[in-house]
Amino acid sequence: MKKIISTLLAVILLASVMVMPAHAAVSSATIERAVQWAIDTANDDSHGYSQANRWGNPDYDCASFVISAFRSAGFELRNAVHCGNMKQPFIDEGFEWIPSSEIDLSTSKYLKRGDILLNTRSHTEIYIGDDMQVGAHDGTYDIFDYNDPGDSTGKEICPVKYNNWSNWEGILRYPAEDPIDIGDTFYATIVNNSTGKALTNDSNENCENRNVTIRSLTGEKNQLWKFEKRENGSYKISSVFNDLALDVTKAGTVAGTNVSVYFSNDKPAQQWNVYGEEGMYRLKPLCNQLALDVAPGDADGTNVRMGTDNNAASQYFSINKLSAPQSTYVECAPGTSFTQTALWWNMTLYTDAYDVEIYATAVSADEPYLTLADLKETYCQVELPAGEFKAVVYSKNVVGETKSINEVSFTVEKGTGYRVGDVDLDGDISVLDATQIQLYLAQFEELTFGQIELADTDKDNDVSILDATQIQLFIARLIDSL
Repeated sequence: MKKIISTLLAVILLASVMVMPAHAAVSSATIERAVQWAIDTANDDSHGYSQANRWGNPDYDCASFVISAFRSAGFELRNAVHCGNMKQPFIDEGFEWIPSSEIDLSTSKYLKRGDILLNTRSHTEIYIGDDMQVGAHDGTYDIFDYNDPGDSTGKEICPVKYNNWSNWEGILRYPAEDPIDIGDTFYATIVNNSTGKALTNDSNENCENRNVTIRSLTGEKNQLWKFEKRENGSYKISSVFNDLALDVTKAGTVAGTNVSVYFSNDKPAQQWNVYGEEGMYRLKPLCNQLALDVAPGDADGTNVRMGTDNNAASQYFSINKLSAPQSTYVECAPGTSFTQTALWWNMTLYTDAYDVEIYATAVSADEPYLTLADLKETYCQVELPAGEFKAVVYSKNVVGETKSINEVSFTVEKGTGYRVGDVDLDGDISVLDATQIQLYLAQFEELTFGQIELADTDKDNDVSILDATQIQLFIARLIDSL
């Protein structure tokens, strides 16, 4: 097996490649697929260097290797055969030719991952970032036996440190794509593709330690982000945990600048353009030409920073939108003024909690008579006075809330079988009933709605010390009835 010094993004290639027409707009993710094909093929020792069997049967030479890499990503590259004639087919499909007179090729400083290095007379390779290039070598680096199929040495097709030994005449580069629209306002997790870890706001409720790292996905609020599209097409990305915005620290412009969360200020350091395609997004702020990047390493707590925009695997993210909660269906078993009313509903997907709103329909259809908020269970029991009611349940998550499919209407009947004054419901009217009212008025005990009906002995729709006095007068036989 070959040993390659690089952190590489695993990409699943389609079994059948869809050919794109000339000048079709493609994203950086498409170029990344070509790069990954080249890396994967270099890692496969069944493919070596050969000019006789140069189209993957099983080997390649330098030109067939590069051409095949980009054909695997969907480019047609009609009539591209060798170094001498491959430049124009790439240009015909949207690549730009940048001659060496316009770009310093003595180092890799100005190269981007996916650039095609080309000398039309002799050689071509692909720059893959991190000062590395990959290609099928014809003896430039060593003397190999090319007669046997496959890569017997591990060096016939392999990544090597960037060099200009072939005197590159220039590079073929697919121009930077325009930022894309991924929606207006939504909530999502942001997961780095190369590590599988989620962008995490490390600050606390007091907004201290405002660093951003990657950590194993938990679904907690510090890993949930609100995207809000601005008029210029960029996004403000805010942490659901404390509403702080994803921010380039001090609007830095050099690779390695830290990324944190900060109080919203709508400055360019908090305005992010999104590039790429679903599952392979890149995030770039308006304050610099860098890309959101994950520093080397994949452990929980690995820092998030800005990196040179070179399509490195560590710069690709999945933006996983959260779904709105599903609607539930509510049912009811009405109680009486003495017994509780039971409500229950089915558990729904994407739901964190439920709100129950109960309306006294004879009083108001707009303002709830009773609200139970943030219930984790799928049932509740409530005490209600006699009357007509309706109930509705809302499923909630960070995205929003969804009203139940139905509103359940029900009637709470007056309790029967008890005499007015029998507040403690023991079947007898005694000084204990007067005491029960006094404890209620002193807020030491609660009474059900049915008990309140029985306690209102003077029929003034209010429970007061006068009602306790009425009971005492009745016990003393100073009045005949309650």
